[in-house]
Amino acid sequence: MNITKASINVPFSAKIKDVYHKVDKLLPILILVFSLGSFIGHSQDQKRVDSLLQVVSKQTDTTQIITYARLWVEYLYVDPLASKPYLDSTLVLAKRLNNEDFIARTTNYLGVYYNMTSQYEKSDSIYDKVIDMYTKLDDMTQVSYALNNKANSLRSLGKFNECLEVHMKSLKLKEKIGDTEESIAASYWNIGNIHGDIENYDISNEYYNKAKAIYEKLDLPDDVATINVNLALNLKGQKKYEQAKALLFEAVPFYKEKNYNNDLAGAYDNIGWIYAQQDSLQFAEDFYNKALVISKQYGETSLIGLNLRHLGELYNLKGEYRKALNYMKDAIEIADETGTRKKKIGDLLELSKAYAGLGRYKKAYEYHTDYHELHDEILGEENIERMNELEVQYQTEKKEKELIIKQNEIKLLEERKQKAENEKIFLIISLIGALALAIAIVYGLRQKMKRNKIEREKLDTDLAFKEKELTTHALHLAHKNEVLLDLKSQLKELKSSSPNARSYQKVINTINLDINNDNNWEQFRTYFEDVHRDFNSKVMRNYPEVSNNDLRLMSLLKMNLSSKEIANILNISIEGVKKARYRLRKKLNLNTEESLQELVIEL
Repeated sequence: MNITKASINVPFSAKIKDVYHKVDKLLPILILVFSLGSFIGHSQDQKRVDSLLQVVSKQTDTTQIITYARLWVEYLYVDPLASKPYLDSTLVLAKRLNNEDFIARTTNYLGVYYNMTSQYEKSDSIYDKVIDMYTKLDDMTQVSYALNNKANSLRSLGKFNECLEVHMKSLKLKEKIGDTEESIAASYWNIGNIHGDIENYDISNEYYNKAKAIYEKLDLPDDVATINVNLALNLKGQKKYEQAKALLFEAVPFYKEKNYNNDLAGAYDNIGWIYAQQDSLQFAEDFYNKALVISKQYGETSLIGLNLRHLGELYNLKGEYRKALNYMKDAIEIADETGTRKKKIGDLLELSKAYAGLGRYKKAYEYHTDYHELHDEILGEENIERMNELEVQYQTEKKEKELIIKQNEIKLLEERKQKAENEKIFLIISLIGALALAIAIVYGLRQKMKRNKIEREKLDTDLAFKEKELTTHALHLAHKNEVLLDLKSQLKELKSSSPNARSYQKVINTINLDINNDNNWEQFRTYFEDVHRDFNSKVMRNYPEVSNNDLRLMSLLKMNLSSKEIANILNISIEGVKKARYRLRKKLNLNTEESLQELVIEL
């Protein structure tokens, strides 16, 4: 399993020291200066902590909240458990002041703390409160950040569909309000994580590289370094072990220098996992144990569970099944405690292997069954397809917006060009003084435009009438088939309970003949070709592998009919329509970013 770091949005950071004295401007500045990357960007400094502790007892109101928040940040990534008392102080003071904005901020800090300490169910519910608070304050920037953080909690809980939906919602909101590039990059980063989780490595890498480009532009080396680690984990997932291992080893001194202890543990765990795949089991065990010592010391519980599971997996490989079982029991207990359902999938599988190795096959079977059920629930084809559809939907909407912008730019250029041409004509006419000729020309043009307008209106009217006829015929055909199918169903019920079954069967056969009557389709095709001339020939010319049934489906898609209407006309189920669309996409060589409906309509 990849241990990819999520990018959080929090309205506070070490950069606050740059505006510490500007108390009267603090609220808007806090929003702007917070680091939106994976890490706050500094490690706990004892001199700085001592200095803050000296002044905090002498402060009051918002300045005291700010100092406690700074103390919380000092410890958050170095020792999360040690940061909690300072966080509690910010919450108490914010509520005592009854300042809604600070209450929302400090509540958001609490959600971040729960995330850092693997209390994901708690952080999820906290972020719902934060979203509600900022919505009431009409602060859409902070709403987008809270959505981002909520999505990260959902990811840890294995709720991947919800996670991707919320991340997309956050990204769209950030784009709508024109949020900072750094904040947009945080969303790219997190969406890259979730695609990496479901092994969509190409899409994941696209998002990582978009985030990386922004961080390089903004000169944020810490974020660039961590994106490189996430790219390394995708390489690991693609079994490019040596490349992945090299990047992870590069990250180790970076994490040590910054005192990013949990991230160092994660790097060691990933290096150990790669060694295990390369059958270097002793190296793997050494790195796993290094990771476990660090993660136990600094409190990220879910990481402890992952380290334990990997040790259990290692001992399964060695055939030391009883030892493996002890580790796996602890690992699955942590998974249940933290609600990290995706990690639990691997725990169940390794437990099954350990019991099988010990000859306890009933237990092994039970855990293997649980493994399959949870795997299908979280990573089943239906969930993955839904997440891919979300990605396609986002990309489609984005392209549509870009297209509108380009169309507006083209329109503006055309208007400017037209204006310049009109000025040129006016100048020529003025110079030659041919007023009479100009009038004649203008008159002639107007008459021509009038005639053209009349002809266009007539053509438009004819086309609209034919389109109406076509739509009416299609809907009538769909309705007729629906009624006949319903009638057929009722006749079958009567037939089963009637002694005169043969008579009923004759009527059913007649209905089948009518439903499958090609004359109905030929009449529809006649109407269709009147409206969409050359459509069939274009399809066959561009896609000769398309069958007659595919051509029928494309004709109905061209009319923008619903799946139910198409199903009734073609006498298949709605599920059959979905399968037909899927087969057609494959024949047309469409990727996930391309819309079948758009392609057919444009033909």
